[in-house]
Amino acid sequence: MCICNYSVGQNAFGALHSNYTPTNSLYVNPSSILDAKVWLDINIVGVGTYINNDLVHLQNQSLISAIKNRESLGDSDFDFNHGRKKYHAYNRTFVTAPSVVWSQGDHAAALSLGGRSYTGVRGVPDFAAQFIEYGVPAYTAQHDINYVANNVRLASISFAEVKLTYAYTFLKKRDHMLMAGATFSKFFSVAGAGANVYDFDFIVDNDSIIDIGNIESDAVYAWNKTIYAKGGWGMDFGITYQKMLRDASSYYPNSPKMGCTKIPYKYKLGLSIVDIGNVKFDPVLYQGYDFNTYSWQDYTQEEINENNPADLFTPQESDILDGRVKNPNKIRLPTFVSAQFDYNLWASRVYVNATIIQGFGIANNKFGLRHANSISVTPRYESYWLDFALPFSLYEYKHPQLGASLRVGPLTIGTDKLINWLFKPNVYGADFYLSLKVPIRYHPACKDRQREQSGGRNRRRGRDNSTTKCTI
Repeated sequence: MCICNYSVGQNAFGALHSNYTPTNSLYVNPSSILDAKVWLDINIVGVGTYINNDLVHLQNQSLISAIKNRESLGDSDFDFNHGRKKYHAYNRTFVTAPSVVWSQGDHAAALSLGGRSYTGVRGVPDFAAQFIEYGVPAYTAQHDINYVANNVRLASISFAEVKLTYAYTFLKKRDHMLMAGATFSKFFSVAGAGANVYDFDFIVDNDSIIDIGNIESDAVYAWNKTIYAKGGWGMDFGITYQKMLRDASSYYPNSPKMGCTKIPYKYKLGLSIVDIGNVKFDPVLYQGYDFNTYSWQDYTQEEINENNPADLFTPQESDILDGRVKNPNKIRLPTFVSAQFDYNLWASRVYVNATIIQGFGIANNKFGLRHANSISVTPRYESYWLDFALPFSLYEYKHPQLGASLRVGPLTIGTDKLINWLFKPNVYGADFYLSLKVPIRYHPACKDRQREQSGGRNRRRGRDNSTTKCTI
């Protein structure tokens, strides 16, 4: 068994903050879609995957080398980290379907379609990691020892979603702008699983018997043959303050009222809370275990029930539906709060962004996922045809990651783990993301107005064979 699971881009920091791609930025702050540098941003498709763990790593080769040599990869190419008391694994996968952001004047709105999958394992004790590496029956060095595991959490969800976002600029005074936005999401659940191990006291006697002194846990498993339409709801909320370079009291971005002229910001500060809510499943298979003094005979011969992997100890539990989790058909989303700071360094082309993300813990009476914590600093260059960013981030506030993101016209490709792709560190994770978009820069009426203004100037000058483009 290996905790390592392949899945998606944690936050895609390099592509998250460009003013030309509000279909990305709304995922960290719904109010960020206001004052975009495009009137419409149409996402055609996007995919991404991210994995990080602190137990298993690829050694002595980069990810590119591993892919080239994938047919010859063996156990010797992987190693285990023995230096921790607790281990974890985290992944996220996303697919974005056709989506659109409209941003004009004091208003902005978005319709987003897509799907997400998360898996999180936390609190795996060091002795369990040794069993994962060497196997339970074969690793006799850990036999006849009383072990206790506490507060081990596992959760996994897969779902499709429809998101509706609205944002409004409610204050424009001199060079100050204040904006707020909200997103409401409808979920269509596909599959989910969860396990909360509150206490597990056991001894591995030998390769045939495990003596369980006590076990207290909750587990749930759900696999819908069809998409479950009552899969729950989610919400995001955000505010953004912008310090403008000149008076913005009568500023209407991307609007014919101003001929689509742009007033740049010097800096902006955003605060948000994202993924409030639960994904629901029906039906679910739930087990609440709380029993002691059980001898698990011939555990190596135990056959896992593929339709319900968590029912191993059902005969030992007198009331299998009575556990700590009172709503086992709900798995909480990986809710997080975030603060974003974006500074205009040069000519509204070169920016630096700092973002912090703090995940919420999960109560003992719930199944759910905790979003990985992170802090990032991302310098970027942005224009209508080209974006380039180099995000530096700290995963869980302590594990450094260097990424890169490039957008050329409609195509974006990037990673938050560039070093792992190119060089030969101990590789504990991988990620990539890409998307295809069609940004529409100007409001149609604004383009007509610009042509009229340009034509009038040309006629006054005695020529009519040139135009003046609306600049941003």
